[in-house]
Amino acid sequence: MRKRRNIPTLPIDFFSDIDNKVNYQKILYSSILDGVEQTLKNGKLSFVMARVDDGKNVKDVSILKESFKTNLETVLDFYEQTEEYELCSKTLNLINQIK
Repeated sequence: MRKRRNIPTLPIDFFSDIDNKVNYQKILYSSILDGVEQTLKNGKLSFVMARVDDGKNVKDVSILKESFKTNLETVLDFYEQTEEYELCSKTLNLINQIK
C-alpha cells in the first residue's frame, strides 16, 4: 500500500507572516523533500507542494520536475543554516538522483 503524502494547507498571508517564517519554511521544505522523493519514485512530472487558503478558495501550488534541483538546493541551504544534518544528507541524496 502506497503512503499518501500529507499536503500542507497554509493561509494566504503565510509569506508575510514574519513571526512564523521558520515554521512555514520547515513545513514547506519537508513537503518538498517528500514530494520530490515520491515523484522520482513514481515517475511523475510534478507534485503539489502546498495548498493556499484565502478564506474562500484553496489553490494548489505545484512544483515541476524541471525545478526540483533548484528547490532542493534552497532546502539544502536552509538545513545547513539550521544545522539539521540528517535532512541535509537526505536532500543531497535527492539532488544526486535528479537527471
